[in-house]
Amino acid sequence: MRKNQPALVLGAIGLFAGSFALAQNYQQMPIQSGYNADVIANGVGSSMISTDNDVDGVSYAFVAKDFQLTSSSAALTYGLPVNGIINSVVATTPGLSYQLGNLSGPNSLRLSNANPTGTITFTTPKAAFTLYMLVTGGSGASTQNVTVNFSDGTSQQFSGISISDWYDGAGFAIQGLGRINRTNDVLEPSSTNPRMYQIALAIDAANQAKLIQSVAITKTSTTATFPNIFAFSVDAYSTCMPPTLQPVGTVTANSATISWTAPAGSTVASYDIYYSTSNTIPASTATPNFPGETGTSKTIPGLNSNTTYYYWVRTNCSTGTSQSAWSFGGTFKTACSVFTTPYTENFDTTSTGSTSNNNAPSCWSYLESASFPGNGYVSGTTNAFTSPNAYYLNNSSATSGSQMLVSPPTTSLSNGTKRVRFYAKSTTAGTTLLVGTLANAADPATFTQIGSPLALTTTQTQYTVNIPAGTDVQLAFKHGLTATSRTIYIDDITVQDIPSCLEPTAVTSSGITVNTATIGWTAPATVPAIGYEVYYSTSNVAPSVTTVLTPSNSATSTTTSAPLGGLISATTYYAWVRSVCSGTDKSVWSATSTVFTTACTTANLPYTIDFESVTTPALPVCTVNVNAGTGNNWGTVSAPGYGFTSKALQYSWNGSNAANTWFFTQGLNLTAGTQYTISYKYGNDTSVTYTEKLKIAFGTSATVAAMTNPIADYPAINDATAHTASVNFTVPATGVYYFGFNAYSDADQNHLFVDDISVTAAQLATAETSAKKNDINAYPNPFTDILNISDIKNVKSISVMDVAGRLVKNIETPSSTLHLGDLRQGVYLVVLNMNDGSKQTIKAIKK
Repeated sequence: MRKNQPALVLGAIGLFAGSFALAQNYQQMPIQSGYNADVIANGVGSSMISTDNDVDGVSYAFVAKDFQLTSSSAALTYGLPVNGIINSVVATTPGLSYQLGNLSGPNSLRLSNANPTGTITFTTPKAAFTLYMLVTGGSGASTQNVTVNFSDGTSQQFSGISISDWYDGAGFAIQGLGRINRTNDVLEPSSTNPRMYQIALAIDAANQAKLIQSVAITKTSTTATFPNIFAFSVDAYSTCMPPTLQPVGTVTANSATISWTAPAGSTVASYDIYYSTSNTIPASTATPNFPGETGTSKTIPGLNSNTTYYYWVRTNCSTGTSQSAWSFGGTFKTACSVFTTPYTENFDTTSTGSTSNNNAPSCWSYLESASFPGNGYVSGTTNAFTSPNAYYLNNSSATSGSQMLVSPPTTSLSNGTKRVRFYAKSTTAGTTLLVGTLANAADPATFTQIGSPLALTTTQTQYTVNIPAGTDVQLAFKHGLTATSRTIYIDDITVQDIPSCLEPTAVTSSGITVNTATIGWTAPATVPAIGYEVYYSTSNVAPSVTTVLTPSNSATSTTTSAPLGGLISATTYYAWVRSVCSGTDKSVWSATSTVFTTACTTANLPYTIDFESVTTPALPVCTVNVNAGTGNNWGTVSAPGYGFTSKALQYSWNGSNAANTWFFTQGLNLTAGTQYTISYKYGNDTSVTYTEKLKIAFGTSATVAAMTNPIADYPAINDATAHTASVNFTVPATGVYYFGFNAYSDADQNHLFVDDISVTAAQLATAETSAKKNDINAYPNPFTDILNISDIKNVKSISVMDVAGRLVKNIETPSSTLHLGDLRQGVYLVVLNMNDGSKQTIKAIKK
């Protein structure tokens, strides 16, 4: 098994990471003459104005990024760069670039059957190992003969050079340039086409020291194709060779020593050094960080700690060509600076590891004994205390050896004034975690334990460990190896000075009522002289030093408890506590809060639940569900259809499970001797073999045992219909009552729905009772769209109210036929306003 050394130690001893690329001496070849066409549309105005020819013989030209048909045209996101610099993407020539000709003048040597030959002459002749051409073909591929002419009058021939069509060819230096039709200025954007290609012409060894004066190109294929030659660059010839890098020497947090050996056969005058945090190979024109170094080593100062650097060295020669290409590249990572307290590591900004990739945050490390079978890495997990990450330790089959997470070196860690606070848990209760320090961050045998092993639980719990006086500067969290295959999660580690005012712990809540609660806690080892402050909120956001305490969000106490008043019923609160040692010295807030929910108030009539405002899958406020059998719970608010409104309470079975589940309303204040009406909808979503069952009852508490007063029982519901029911009842004594809806079955059920629950007083007021002498009836009841009134002659007007007492319709000159099809399904009070001033109320149910 692997042995994982700390990353910070690797940086400190400066291991050489190996060479990764040789920087060729790439140089552009500016063109003096030879272009015969402008095939790149640019600037503002029609492409016919800014070009004089096309690329392909059928009216299409390249387009530059600054092209606009009018000054108000949208800027292009594709096209040739305005500065004309093409950085080749060919993998074998990293750092190679080309300079296009003037975008507003001739910029292509365009060949055709009618004009098959052209010559490019360079502004400054250069010697080269390789000459590179930037080209493309229009209307198909073509073949060329290329003659490279040297300044001494000699030349080198290249025959059968193929130039690909500007669409979809291989070996491209750049792609996704887009094009324009010169006849109508229609743009054709593309992420992959058209393309320009790179062709390498290797110069013979006998010619490499010669200066390249010009290049003649002759189209040899007879097809109607159009090769376009745009630019040239070279890998410049040099008799001056680059040095050979040696392993990196001493690496500190802010410096690194590099060295090299002189190249054989070169007369060295000095060396240039280039370094960067980017691994991009420097161009030959790059300005060195340290030019003219005469030795073969250099300590690079002023570096950033814990940072990866890349570097290259080149030779300056006193004879022949004066400068080499850059050497192969080297790399190193500076060491971590020594940390100072306080600092925190929550693992959230570190990439996660795996069983095949042990890792740790920057400047931390995972350390294990030789051949240890376990793993340690940053884990994206629901086991974190704060999302998204925690640190994972698993010992696999090991019950001996060492496995630990190691902190960065810390200033004065062991001077007796520091502590560490962290959260930890295990997937197996009783698994132990040891906290200690290390004398040698690379040697697990130098671990010194602090205190007794911590027996972890299966929930994230905060631990505080004071660090005793000593000499070690690094903390370690060591797996206790209680048994095989034990997993530990560590999160939110804070190393800090031990405060002069210590915080309380174990915050609790009790005595919760509708509007009050009592907060309790455990006093710290040193009891604060002045007492404590309690902060509470409906948001689970911990207070900080900037949190403003007011009479509406805080309380004070000189004991280890404090009463809270003026709370809102049926509301969840969070509370934290801190110590007050003096007017200027207060502790941090308690590491964890207590959470509690105030009790529900009782409700007066009318009482309704239509589930429309409920966010799925929650229940309405102050209602509860109790699963008394083996089926699924109430709690899903859905949109069932089948005659229900947009949302209803849904109960789901598991296909063949028996089920027995209750849903309870909020407590209602009811009076003995009064007749009440409970109305509701119920139904299912299938008419096949499934049979749902429903009971309704009431009692003095929201418990199954209290449901001793039956209201209704529907033993067979299997017709995929929303049924409406309305039942009258009385209560045995004045008090608070809860109503329960019991979905039950024997086996093989599907879904059952309940909706539009309402409880109202069936007994009318005295004036309304006297009006019954008119003996007017409404029919049919329940009704669908039309409700008929039996005697309308003494009725002045009609008001239609919902069960909450809200006016939903007023009819000033009523007839005996009321058209109420626009009403929602439910229970309504139809109030007949008589000519003599009396009223008669009829309860009607809209199906």
